[in-house]
Amino acid sequence: MQNKIIPVFLSLLFTGINNSASAQAKQIRPNILLIVADDLGYTDLGCYGGDIKTPNIDLLAKRGLQFTNFHTSPLCAPTRSMILSGNDNHVAGMGSMFPVKGTPREGKPGYEGYLTDRIVTIAQLLEDGGYQTFMAGKWHLGYEAAYIPYAKGFEKSFALLNGGANHFNNNQIFVNEPPQYRLDNQPSLFPEGSFSTDVYTEKMITFIKNGEKEKPFFAYLPYTAPHWALQVPAD
Repeated sequence: MQNKIIPVFLSLLFTGINNSASAQAKQIRPNILLIVADDLGYTDLGCYGGDIKTPNIDLLAKRGLQFTNFHTSPLCAPTRSMILSGNDNHVAGMGSMFPVKGTPREGKPGYEGYLTDRIVTIAQLLEDGGYQTFMAGKWHLGYEAAYIPYAKGFEKSFALLNGGANHFNNNQIFVNEPPQYRLDNQPSLFPEGSFSTDVYTEKMITFIKNGEKEKPFFAYLPYTAPHWALQVPAD
């Protein structure tokens, strides 16, 4: 789904943010929904020849653009840093998603472990250009207040700061790492008994419905499924 969005980013940078853009260009600025699935292999999708039935995603692909030759990081957080910044993950500060303390990389530029001030996010650019900016889902790009989504351009957000969590409750899946949720800039909890995909979807729908109708929005929806723990509702 991000395949369809990336070309739109490029056009918005020149039409929506340029002060000399005409009023007409500003009126036709599209809403942007960037959906990211976590740990999903591209051949798991029906549109790429997979055996799993994914009719809704297949429909989006049919109406959009599918990449057949592309490059990305093999790791989650570095990839997310590049998607959001348009920069190499080292420039963004995510040279690795694993702790580098005690290694030769400790303290070196590029391995800060959070989005640095060397970059600006697409949310910050679009917010400056008059967009509303929303996020619901997994962040994994910094834990401190200065590095959470609320500080990186998202005016409304419900974010899991960790790399993963239980899909139904507030239990942890990593040793000594309880999940940390933030509603905007305040600590929050996962609603017990709900499935993560439903939670993030409903949060995003609420943000959009409560937003300003006359302003375009950028909505970043990075799901935690199908990242392990491999859990699904019975239905």
